[in-house]
Amino acid sequence: MSALSIEERRGLLRSLYLSIFLISTAYGTITFLLPVYAESLGATYIELGLLGSVGSVVYTVMTLLTGLMLDRFERVRFFLVFTAFGAIVPVLFSLTSRVPELFALRGLLGVVSAAFWVTASTLTADLSPPEELTKSVVRYNVSWISGFVAGPILGGIVSDRYGFPVLFILVATLIIPSVLLIMARLSGRVALRAVTGGIWKGLTSLRPIALAYITLIPYAVVLGIYMAILPGHLGVLGISASAIGLLLTMTNAVRGLGFLSSERWVRWGTRRSLWISSTLMSGALFMVSTSNSTSEFALPLALYGFAGGIITPVILNYIAHESPSEALGAAMGLHECVYGVGMSLGPIVGGAIAEAYNPSILYVTLAGLVLLILPLSLGLKEMSHGS
Repeated sequence: MSALSIEERRGLLRSLYLSIFLISTAYGTITFLLPVYAESLGATYIELGLLGSVGSVVYTVMTLLTGLMLDRFERVRFFLVFTAFGAIVPVLFSLTSRVPELFALRGLLGVVSAAFWVTASTLTADLSPPEELTKSVVRYNVSWISGFVAGPILGGIVSDRYGFPVLFILVATLIIPSVLLIMARLSGRVALRAVTGGIWKGLTSLRPIALAYITLIPYAVVLGIYMAILPGHLGVLGISASAIGLLLTMTNAVRGLGFLSSERWVRWGTRRSLWISSTLMSGALFMVSTSNSTSEFALPLALYGFAGGIITPVILNYIAHESPSEALGAAMGLHECVYGVGMSLGPIVGGAIAEAYNPSILYVTLAGLVLLILPLSLGLKEMSHGS
């Protein structure tokens, strides 16, 4: 890595960002529209929650395993293998027609998603010129959120017109160019292997920034319910798949605007940025609890997306800057693991609350939960990195 010039690093990062966009479009489409597909097959709120939790539990375990392997083995080759495997998973989804079948495949999606997110974020930090790390993190976030913007709305239109099996096949074709791009641009041109003894040794060195991971948990729980339960809830209200896709696309687009301005939020201060974002998100979730139509959901979901567009890059930037370079795989693995824990607990508990009471109670509860970020963030060190 040290032999690469700044321009060579930037060129490799551009190829990486393109592959991230294509893969995240595929995974984002499945993740956001799978609850809609499951609801159309007759899934209950509890089953929707369990479906999300199954994927998240597998995701959580796989993030730790990925971090372990990234700190021991060649990272680009690992990225290539799991990207190729990821192209097969959507094809398997196209062959399903019953809710029970979705659980096993949601677990497989958790495996390839975990490998993708941990490896992509680690490669971004690894390839980035040190003085441009914040900019690289911004571009990484914009790359994957762009896929989350494009995927749901196009997926909603395709699924409404041609059905979900056709959608899943089309999603698989998005991943194939990424495999070719990784082979052509990254494989063989750069070998990324860490020098640490593995994730367990690396985790010890991350103790000074443990609070950053804890601060992320409330948002991870909310995100899990947003991804696993909210789309199905919108379907129960009679909102079409294309309209749901439009709402999710709008939410992710606003989230992307937050990513684009994340350097400004970082300069403004870690704690202040987290305070304003958690307060906005709490208000948005309370508004969601009273919404019943497409137009009523638009504003609160936009506010939710904007708040998430602040929380995500600010905490990731904090972790990327404060982590020891020799434990980068462990740091990114633990970062994604926290998301996995939150997204495992959130859907199963949230699904039970929505089923036993009603979805409105669930979203009011989440509005209170996300405010825990306020006191937790007080212990974080202020940062003003503009690089």
